Amino acid sequence: MLAIDQKLKSKIDEIIEKTTPIPQHVSNLMKMLKDENVPLSRIAIELAKDPVLTADTIRMVNSAYYGFSQEIKSLEQAVVILGTKALLRLVVAAWAKRISSQELKNFRTAQNELATFSLIGAVASVKFGELSGIRFLSDMIFTSAALRSIGRVIMDKLGASVINNILKEVFEKKISFYTASKRILGFSHSEIGAYALRKWGVPEDLVSVVEHYQAPSEFQEDKTLSKVAACVHLGDIAAMQIGEGAPVDGMLYQIDKGAFSILGLDPTENIIEKVCEMILPDIEKIKETFQLQVGL
Repeated sequence: MLAIDQKLKSKIDEIIEKTTPIPQHVSNLMKMLKDENVPLSRIAIELAKDPVLTADTIRMVNSAYYGFSQEIKSLEQAVVILGTKALLRLVVAAWAKRISSQELKNFRTAQNELATFSLIGAVASVKFGELSGIRFLSDMIFTSAALRSIGRVIMDKLGASVINNILKEVFEKKISFYTASKRILGFSHSEIGAYALRKWGVPEDLVSVVEHYQAPSEFQEDKTLSKVAACVHLGDIAAMQIGEGAPVDGMLYQIDKGAFSILGLDPTENIIEKVCEMILPDIEKIKETFQLQVGL
């Protein structure tokens, strides 16, 4: 629950209700895909309830990013070849793209820019997980990273005066948007994003990562989720440095150095720059896979 003025909270609740919530079948899929005992046939049936998501899944599986030698023509074939973890990434990424692909006028963000930034950050976050030896958490890392910017969509609808006041604080005092919004509104975009995701019924482990990824060193309740949050934090920073679709305040974000120790990584090895170099060759493939033509 956001501890803020009741009038502002009511407005936020109204915005969340009008923003595309997570469909029930997508929520069901997220739960099913985390259960290894669920038959693939049931997953295919649930996915088929959303024709657009079904078409997106088959199209994405056949994209250059995945590079399968054979064309995948059916939903069942896609489920079998991809596996449940990769399919979970696609399902959540496709839904997150629906919300974050819109133009955010008050953030001065064109159509598809935020979605591009979110998905590049998700790919980068997975790389940090691999480098720190937690590849087995890749699905959770990618999914929560893809959802991390939802709060900006909600916040943008609070109006130009609110966002302009925050951005003024950002640029005049050279502080992050996270810090400025906490000072002015009492909450960050990650906290408002987590609040919305909870109302939409997204699994709590993913919501907790979204809520705490900007300061993972302060999130010590669960060691596993703390590692995931640290990956998402560093992936977000990498996406900021790459710059594709990054927010106007991007270069003012400060790195939580505790994220390196949480993951057992050495910050003196320029690890963020190395991850950026790893994913730069794949950015056009990522944009093609998720149909992220900026400004269209």
